[in-house]
Amino acid sequence: MATYDRRELAARETGLKFQPTVIAYSRLEPIGLTSGDLGPGLEALIADPLWMVGRQWQFEELRGEDGGSPVLAEVHAEQAEVTRFHPGSPLRGADPAATAVDHPDTTLPLAVAVEAEQPVVLPERVRAETGMQLLRLTRAAGLPKTVLAKVEKAYLTDWPFEGSLGAEADPPQHDPAGLARRRVVAGRVPDGARAAKSVTALRGAAGTVDGLPPALQSAAGTEQRRMALRQVLSTWLAWAERYVAAPVGTSWDPHRLEYSFAVQAGLSSGDVVLRADEYGGRTLDWHSFDASAAPGLGAPATPVAPEKVTKQVVPTPVRYPGMPSDRLWAFEDARVHLGGLKAGATDLARLALVEFALVFGNDWFLVPFPMKYGEVAAVQSLKVVDTFGKTVTVRPSRETTRPGWTAFQHTGVGDGSALADVFFLPATVRHALQGPPLEEVALFRDEMANLVWGVERIVQGAAGEPVRRGLVESRSLRQQLPADLGDAAIVYRLMTPVPEHWVPFVSVPVPHLPVAQFATELERWPMVRFVEGRPPKVAHPQGVILRADPGGAIAADRLRIAEEEVPREGAVITRRFQLTRTTDGDTLLWVGRRKEIGQGEGSAGLKFDTALPPGGL
Repeated sequence: MATYDRRELAARETGLKFQPTVIAYSRLEPIGLTSGDLGPGLEALIADPLWMVGRQWQFEELRGEDGGSPVLAEVHAEQAEVTRFHPGSPLRGADPAATAVDHPDTTLPLAVAVEAEQPVVLPERVRAETGMQLLRLTRAAGLPKTVLAKVEKAYLTDWPFEGSLGAEADPPQHDPAGLARRRVVAGRVPDGARAAKSVTALRGAAGTVDGLPPALQSAAGTEQRRMALRQVLSTWLAWAERYVAAPVGTSWDPHRLEYSFAVQAGLSSGDVVLRADEYGGRTLDWHSFDASAAPGLGAPATPVAPEKVTKQVVPTPVRYPGMPSDRLWAFEDARVHLGGLKAGATDLARLALVEFALVFGNDWFLVPFPMKYGEVAAVQSLKVVDTFGKTVTVRPSRETTRPGWTAFQHTGVGDGSALADVFFLPATVRHALQGPPLEEVALFRDEMANLVWGVERIVQGAAGEPVRRGLVESRSLRQQLPADLGDAAIVYRLMTPVPEHWVPFVSVPVPHLPVAQFATELERWPMVRFVEGRPPKVAHPQGVILRADPGGAIAADRLRIAEEEVPREGAVITRRFQLTRTTDGDTLLWVGRRKEIGQGEGSAGLKFDTALPPGGL
């Protein structure tokens, strides 16, 4: 036993008495009284081996298990790219193969191909941006300053922004954002939409611009400068056509207020059709699809053979945040506290998840299987070799007996066919910038009026900018009252006022159904608007969401919506620009729709056949 000088110890004790008092310890460190070596304090020496064996027994580390750890996994699978795309549900067409097209591009996010639509009114900000790009390319072409000034003047003369906005328009329009933008771009930037339409007519068979408008041809002067301008217009037109993603058919189903489409891939066992019948425009992932073998979408123009894949990989333990640490001196991640989860007695799913995370998490291993976006994979077998040299064939994670369960499967729980082993990895949009709504419609039920209202909150103005109709429509659909009521005690009113942007939907029978299968759906009906001194006017929606065919005659348009698509909580449909980047770094801009849950029921205060005193009207 080491000896210490009592005077040295007394001096140290006296020095410790004058140290600041700490109420709570934040850190404990071993102090070497002799050499200052911290090693013995960190070694954590165990003098009694039996104590360590006892602790292992208490933690059930000595329990015998008839199995070893996996050291090798061999996967046999088949992979194939998606080759066909069908806009809309293939179940509603007589011949889906005739209406399907070859998949546009495997690198194109599938959500963009589904959602992209041609804007009915292209906003002036987009037209101005394409016009500014034309000016940038022209200024970078190396033209002399005098020639460049003449060319830009010809741009503004041939392709100006036309039409009146605001109070000077006939009839007057309420579009403050569009009016402010027009004041900025008028006379400074050419209209990109008008320029593209004019230049497209000059495009030759090779896809390049072969001619110039007369004003540009005169401004260029020499043939060399005209050739440079044609090259500029060819480059700009190719860019402008890709600036806003072009639609691939029409996948929006106005009857269901959601997207429906299908894709197809060819495996050695046959074609696999993956349908997405209820895509609301939020997140498109593997669970959005149902796999089937029919109806087929036809053969692609260039057949693509499936690829046989055999991989031998080393399984790795599964890791996740908050996982209990299996080392003595390691601490768990404090950002995830699994022990703090609260669950009720009937919350079995949460209890099972917590039990797995805290008890059985270290019994699971991960076998990597890389896939490309837009590929379909069919796993044929998975064999695992453990540390004892035993080979085990791992079966699919499913239970086909009722009620049954399954994981990562595109077919029903009870399906045992080859389609149950198919997995689709769609090219999805992980992150996208959302622009302000170009159009927003709220659908909700009005039990007092026995109607469903489609309220156009936001529509596109004349310049394509969003305009709030609630701030514009100060006039109502109402019955005009006479100026002199005399001594009338009561006034009879046929209908109380309703704002013009409130569009009614009436319950009507579903056509072509037998009496035994009677069902109803919601049909949009117009309302007649009476304005003093003017003939009656039929009020129609100004946007495109509440129309069955935006390009058809609005007077004959009768949108029908399925009854179940407007529940008691209602629904909100929006149209907006979205921007994302592809895997190769390119940008994609498109207009898409999104369906969200509403805010419950509402009331327009609509009443019929009322008799009230004149002051109560």
